[in-house]
Amino acid sequence: MPPNEVRAFAQKLMREVWEPYDHTALERFYHPDMIGHHRAQVLTLDDVRSRLQWDVQNFGDSAYDIRDIVADEDKFAIRFLFTCTLKKAGTAFTTEVTYFYHLRDGLISAFWLLSDADFDYRQHPE
Repeated sequence: MPPNEVRAFAQKLMREVWEPYDHTALERFYHPDMIGHHRAQVLTLDDVRSRLQWDVQNFGDSAYDIRDIVADEDKFAIRFLFTCTLKKAGTAFTTEVTYFYHLRDGLISAFWLLSDADFDYRQHPE
């Protein structure tokens, strides 16, 4: 894909998957055999699905303030400030996040996540 289409794909990913925490939209964006990396964790598409389901139960008033998107033909990086209310504690939470994505056939085949918050990506819904 040309870089402008990859950039549009990144924006659509945020708008359709992460902002609404819509795990049902994953197949439109991720390869089934996608591999993710966050610190020592190696993640599958099922881990991403579970994470979204956990997030919707635990985060309220979520906002993604996108600071940068850098796009190439088969990869992109996105940096944003994520803020929310932790529902159980009722407290505000903020973290800066950077994802590096690789694409294959127009879908995400791999990602690397950097965040200033240390968390277990493999959260599972209750």
